[in-house]
Amino acid sequence: MRRQRGRGLFRIVAVVALCLAVADGFRWGNRWYVSTMFEDSSPGYALEIVAKAHDALVHGLAWLVVAVIAALVGWRLRVVRGAVA
Repeated sequence: MRRQRGRGLFRIVAVVALCLAVADGFRWGNRWYVSTMFEDSSPGYALEIVAKAHDALVHGLAWLVVAVIAALVGWRLRVVRGAVA
């Protein structure tokens, strides 16, 4: 019972982290695209937006790592339980 709760928790964490990673990916793409629109007219503002896009990219990659680790831990708990039973 306790391992199933752990598996469920890691599964939820993996799904939420994956959703946040995808959202940050969209945020990165949108900010990068907007920065190209201001490249010629306002280079300072474009660089400011690119910095925010880079921040979104780093956060998205961090959430992706969290999702992968949570999925691996959840899978490992399932394999250990199957081997014992």
